[in-house]
Amino acid sequence: MAEPRRRRAGGLSHRFRRAAAPYLLIAPFFLLFGAFWAGPIVASFLYSFTEWRGITPPEPIGLRNYERLIGDERFFIALGNTLWMAGAYVACANLASLSLALVLDAGWVRLRHVFRTAFFLPMTISMVVSAVIFQLIYAGDIGLIAKLLAVVGIEGPAWLRDPATAPLAIVAMRVWRTMGYYAIIYLAGLQAVSADLKEAARLDGASEWQVIRHVTLPALKPVALFCVVLTSISALEMFDEPMILTQGGPGDATLTAVMFVYQQGFQFLELGYAAAASYVLTLVIVMISIAQKLWLGEKER
Repeated sequence: MAEPRRRRAGGLSHRFRRAAAPYLLIAPFFLLFGAFWAGPIVASFLYSFTEWRGITPPEPIGLRNYERLIGDERFFIALGNTLWMAGAYVACANLASLSLALVLDAGWVRLRHVFRTAFFLPMTISMVVSAVIFQLIYAGDIGLIAKLLAVVGIEGPAWLRDPATAPLAIVAMRVWRTMGYYAIIYLAGLQAVSADLKEAARLDGASEWQVIRHVTLPALKPVALFCVVLTSISALEMFDEPMILTQGGPGDATLTAVMFVYQQGFQFLELGYAAAASYVLTLVIVMISIAQKLWLGEKER
């Protein structure tokens, strides 16, 4: 009797090990996710209800941080700047990327693989290097743009020192840096459009523009939705470009919501207040993403 029991026990142990093996293999991901992602998210949410300067224990204050945000004019300036620059970036980036993808997909373009690589290269350049390049391009009287405008007798603006042009300069730099990345996504969508469908439209007498408008673009709606949502989320989290180029200036013309959170948390050491601002920004991003999905999804149907 002892031998069959040992066999059954050994069989159960073997089955348990086989069943547990997949969970043990994925356990490191969940441990890292909990420690460095889910844990900080929950902790920062709890800290948003406290007054905490990082060097003293957090003191619970209820909703006082959120009430303070409602009356903080500078936060609404940062949120307005973020929404305005994000809107300009989403429109320009998607139009430029789609136009570039249509050109690269055209049959008459030679060396298409070379151009795809060339337009994607800015994404591989460090943000700091990109910022230095654009500082030289935008620089006063010695910048590249100023030199080109001087050739035709035009005096260019102080791109990064003028509140009217500084946000546009940052948006232009971001479009230049990411255009090739989104063009590759649009290009993948274009190559998935049925060639037979386009050929049938041409045989029915449709011009090339009519084929693009009535066949190609409707088929690209799922890809366009993906790119619009992706560009919106990344733009609403804009930090690197204004931080490096203008530090939020001139005045607060390029102060973004993420920069506001950074300043409150790491310059003024009001970590609880910064956590509250970050959760308000997260709520705004979620609401905009849902609205885009509903709006573009309805248009798709």
